[in-house]
Amino acid sequence: MKEQESIITAFEEMAPRYEKLMNSELHRFWGWSYDEFVNTLLSMMHVREKGVILDVATGTSYIPARLLQNHNELGQVIGLDITFKMLQFGQKKIMGLPNFTRMSMVCASAMRMPLADQSIDMVLCGLATHHMDVTVLLSEMKRVLKYNGDISIADVGGSRFWKNPIIKMVIRILAFIYFFITENKSRAWAEASALTNIRTAEEWQFALKGAGFKETIVSPLKSRRFWAPNPLIIHAKKNRRKQHGKIR
Repeated sequence: MKEQESIITAFEEMAPRYEKLMNSELHRFWGWSYDEFVNTLLSMMHVREKGVILDVATGTSYIPARLLQNHNELGQVIGLDITFKMLQFGQKKIMGLPNFTRMSMVCASAMRMPLADQSIDMVLCGLATHHMDVTVLLSEMKRVLKYNGDISIADVGGSRFWKNPIIKMVIRILAFIYFFITENKSRAWAEASALTNIRTAEEWQFALKGAGFKETIVSPLKSRRFWAPNPLIIHAKKNRRKQHGKIR
């Protein structure tokens, strides 16, 4: 609960400058701009026209806005975020688009989405899974997905060296100090706590298969900073409905 409160507090404060901050931090840690990162994620996924797309931890709706701008035949885009203030800024962005009526927003936790079972064709999540319990998140994603639906996730990847308890503790301390100096205490707590949830490519494969997804692909993107672990693009598909012991 304390971690969740820190996340909400941190992102409420970040909301007015979120996109500028993401651009600065991605460039500092990976050598990528925020726009490059989002474009890479979207270019590596197959968007289902007329389908229902859910963007988990949508923030200021940067990804939904890009989808609505690039795809005229989308059925509906839902942006879900736990921070109401982030959604308020996102709504201002979406309202300026010609097809804004296709976008709806939900303020809720990704750990308990107020969405019907099998109601979504595709689930996206960019730069947020490290703030969540991935096992619970994948279970919720699978629940709301239609059979044969897709997920596309982009986030920081972990290193095997981080599994060493001493190294992990040192990284957490450094992360806390860095974000405490550059941001504030809430952000420092949120980012330092998030290190526990960061996974390697192999751990993502294990988690996806354990959750029952198929056709799992975990693709590392090359960080332009030699000292930073590569970001990961993760794709998977929900199994089709089983009927009489067979997959339809």
